[in-house]
Amino acid sequence: MFKTVSVNVELGDTPNSNVQETDRGYRLSSSDLTELLVLLPRSITVSQLAPYPGWDRFFDRFRRDWRLWRRTLGFRTVQRIGVRYINRLDIPVEGPTVEHEKYLNVFPHVASEFGPLQAYSVQVKILMDDLKAELVINSASVPSPILNHASFIIDQDITRQVEVPQKDKEIFDLLDQIRHKKNRVFESCVTDHARGLFRREK
Repeated sequence: MFKTVSVNVELGDTPNSNVQETDRGYRLSSSDLTELLVLLPRSITVSQLAPYPGWDRFFDRFRRDWRLWRRTLGFRTVQRIGVRYINRLDIPVEGPTVEHEKYLNVFPHVASEFGPLQAYSVQVKILMDDLKAELVINSASVPSPILNHASFIIDQDITRQVEVPQKDKEIFDLLDQIRHKKNRVFESCVTDHARGLFRREK
């Protein structure tokens, strides 16, 4: 599982010039490389790789880093807020092919005359009116790190770029709303067969 919160801000008008400047930033990580922080003049990105310790701990870290970043650079107009969640499903291989349709509700449909799919990648974009945000779902087969398993990802990217909140509390409230929405999206992307796998993994 991979989770990311990113916030992009506006620096103001750029003077006319023929010189191209590249934003310089910093990439920091924890000693075990599971916690990542990317700081740029125009954005802050906080990421958590597996094992995921839970939303509360992850979000506390984001709030801490966000407040430090904003205190250092001062007020900047927030132009974009995004949250990305990448989940991998590992399905036991019990035959010549894995029928991913039994586990996923997001996959390509092709004529049966082509035979079973060996690999796939699909993307959908959906407007989320209640959040004034855009949802991008990527689903794909990926090499499995587990012997005798087939792996698939459900990659959600939820971003808001209109009427973006500017106050800390409003930003945090929006991120919490996105968290609840992503849970419902993920549940809609998987079937009861997949949920059965999750229960066995616990």
